[in-house]
Amino acid sequence: MAARFDMGGALGTAAFGCLCGFAVTALFLWPSHKKTRRVPDPSAEVAPTPEVTVAPVVTAAPVVTAAPAPPVVAARRTYNVLLLTVDTLRFDLGFMGYPKPVTPNIDALAARSVVFERTYATASFTPKSLGPMLIGRYASETNRDFEHYTTFFPTNVFLAERVHIAGVRTFAGMCHRYFTFRNGLQQGFDVWDTSAMPPKMTDNDRRVTSDRLTNVALDLLAKPENVAGPRRFFAWFHYFDPHLPYVPHAGAPDLRALDASKTARARVPYDEEVWFTDQQVGRVLSYVASQPWGADTAIVLTADHGEAFGEHNHVGHGREVWESLVRVPLLVYVPGARPKRVAVKRSHIDLAPTIMDLVGAPLPSDRSLRGTSLMADVAAADGAAPVERDVYIDMPEGPFNEMRRALITGRTPGAKVVDVGGRRFELYDLAKDPDELQNLGGDKAAVAPFVDAMQRLRGQLQEVAPGR
Repeated sequence: MAARFDMGGALGTAAFGCLCGFAVTALFLWPSHKKTRRVPDPSAEVAPTPEVTVAPVVTAAPVVTAAPAPPVVAARRTYNVLLLTVDTLRFDLGFMGYPKPVTPNIDALAARSVVFERTYATASFTPKSLGPMLIGRYASETNRDFEHYTTFFPTNVFLAERVHIAGVRTFAGMCHRYFTFRNGLQQGFDVWDTSAMPPKMTDNDRRVTSDRLTNVALDLLAKPENVAGPRRFFAWFHYFDPHLPYVPHAGAPDLRALDASKTARARVPYDEEVWFTDQQVGRVLSYVASQPWGADTAIVLTADHGEAFGEHNHVGHGREVWESLVRVPLLVYVPGARPKRVAVKRSHIDLAPTIMDLVGAPLPSDRSLRGTSLMADVAAADGAAPVERDVYIDMPEGPFNEMRRALITGRTPGAKVVDVGGRRFELYDLAKDPDELQNLGGDKAAVAPFVDAMQRLRGQLQEVAPGR
């Protein structure tokens, strides 16, 4: 995809997670007098009305005794959800140790959130990342076309559709031309606002959009029909400025003197774009905190993919699945939840069930969602060991990219096997080789069990060829 769009370019115990998400999030109980919304489960049995029994007459005055009342169970607390995605945002930000002051607002959000330190997108290319993330299935399982600007057909069921059916208000704001196409991402949204897109936008457009998108977000969040209770809302805003081409911003800190390495110099213009976008994200976060519904609003912040600045002699994204391209930030802020860090592997495939869990929408029992709700991690007791899960990355072939698949398995950080096509595989030990510099794929005996594990996982999926 040219210029400011994608140019250069797991699956663990899903069945267990669908049960676990409900069970663990029940730890977040809310007083019974609080107005909350609970979506009824149509398959649940209705408990019979307790019977009242009358005691025999043993005196002049009859005595009536009621059967013991059933215990009162507080409704599970639900939340509004604000999903903020930032295009091309790398995982190594301030809250992950990056020394440059480019994300003060996102870092402040991280300080009060659950930080998932090792989260992966399912691809390094926007359409093959965002669409599957919101469908809750891997890209090769989605009904789609073969175009660079991927269209997802109406037969897919998107997250917004699932929560909308449960009575949740849904609205979104976008600022790039891809989101004006009828590509399926709009499915299930009551409001789909693309007015932040500059007029006659092109792929090479250099006009700034983060401030325009924040203005749209504040406008939509101010409308009573979007945020008034008692029903919950799901809102999504996708920022785009950190994508090429980079433009300077007045007031940005001088980042050139902090690191003189070649990669750091190449990253300076990008960091300035990230800094500006962080300022605009901060405006949204401040507004949410000022609103009466803010205390009931969960915030999820992530990216569609990362960006390379010379790693493996690679610049950009969209063609490979190196760590710099598929590792992404993930913050989950839930009111009342203790801030913590989760160091084990997690995936974007988990976001759809997580958001459904948060708004109170029932999770399907038919395995139509591949992921596992992250609320088990959010609600876990201090010191509890998180469950290890494998991560699957699935980027089907497109007009400008070859197929790439990867499985990251084993104890975090794990081993990463990459299918590069033509029965060729690469293997990296991420514990000993985090920069993926030593390919162990030439050792057929060493790579064979990892290839077998990937094939077993693929055997559980429902892959479909792209259509027209």
